[in-house]
Amino acid sequence: MIETPGGSAGIPRQVRYDRFETYDDQTLEGTIADALAWSSGAAKGVVVTASLLQADNYSAVIRTLNRLSSERLAGRALGPVFFVACENALSAQEVLNDPAVSDLVSPETRSQVTCVRALVDRLCVAVEEAVTEHGPTVVARAEMYGSLKLELSRETEPLRDLCRGSRVEFSRHVDVETKIKSWLLNGSHWLLALAALEASHGQQELKLNQYLTASAENAAFAVQVMNEMREGVGFILQTEPQYAAFARDVDLGEYLVGAASAILKRFFETEDPITRILSRFRAPTPEAFTTIEAFSKRFADRVGEPIRAYEHAKGIAPPAASHSLLSMLQLVASGTFIGERAH
Repeated sequence: MIETPGGSAGIPRQVRYDRFETYDDQTLEGTIADALAWSSGAAKGVVVTASLLQADNYSAVIRTLNRLSSERLAGRALGPVFFVACENALSAQEVLNDPAVSDLVSPETRSQVTCVRALVDRLCVAVEEAVTEHGPTVVARAEMYGSLKLELSRETEPLRDLCRGSRVEFSRHVDVETKIKSWLLNGSHWLLALAALEASHGQQELKLNQYLTASAENAAFAVQVMNEMREGVGFILQTEPQYAAFARDVDLGEYLVGAASAILKRFFETEDPITRILSRFRAPTPEAFTTIEAFSKRFADRVGEPIRAYEHAKGIAPPAASHSLLSMLQLVASGTFIGERAH
C-alpha cells in the first residue's frame, strides 16, 4: 500500500500486475519458468530490477539473470535482457563485479545481459507495518514526487522502446546527474536538517518542513543554503573536465536553477522527519564507536566539493552552509544525536 503524507488511509493509486509470485531458494527456478511461460512480452525484451542496498543480497537476482541468459542462448524467443539496480549508490554493473557475488555470475550472463545505470529520486519518509482487511501490510509513506531515470546508450536504445508510455525517463548523463542529486538534494537536505536539529535543541519529533515554515528567517536560510550549493555545483560543472560533455549538452544555468527550485519546493511541502534525514547521526558507543566518523565521511561526500568550489570561486566560505557545519559541531559537543537527548 502506498500512502502519501497527510493523505487518507486508502490507496490513492493502484498498481496493476498481471501476476505476482513469491519465492525462496527452492522455488526460484520454478517461479522463473512460470514467469517466462505466462509473459506476453518476453520476446520483445526482459527487464530485471531490484532495489537492494548490498551486492551480497543479489544472489536470487543473479540466478534469474543466469537462467534468462541460458534460455536466450538456447534459442528461446527472448528479447534483450536488461538488469537495473534501482539504487543510486550501487549500479547493476557494480553488482555483477562485486567480489561477494561475482563468482555466481555465469559467462552467459556476462555476454547476454545489458547492465543499465539508474538514477532514483524519491523521498520515502516512513515505512510502517499495518494490519488491514487483507492482513499484515507494509505502508510506505512517500512524497508525491518520484522519478526513475535510466542511462541512454546504443546498448539501451531497445529499453527506451520497452518503456514507452511509462514515466521512466532516459539520459545520456546519468552518472553526472546522480552526482548532482547527491550534492544538490542530499547535501542540502543534511545541511538544513542539522541546522534544524541544533536550533530546536534536539527536538526529535520535528519535521524539516515545520522548521522551514516556522519563520521567514528559516525560509530565507533554506533558500540561501540551496543557492550556495547550486552555485558551488555550477562552478564544478563549468570547470572540471569530467563534466565537459554534460556542460556541452545541457544549459547549466537553466538546469541547476530548475533543479534547485524543484528540490526546495519538495523540502517545504514534504513532512519529512529530522530523525529520518539524519538517521545515521548517532552517538558513538563502545560497540559502534565509528558512527560519527562514518556520518562525517558521507556528509563530506555530499557537501565538500560544492563548498570548496564556492569558496575558491568567491574567496569566502558559503555563509549559510558554514552555519550548518557549525551546527553539526555544536550538536556533537552537546551530545545531541538522533535517538539521544542533549545532556
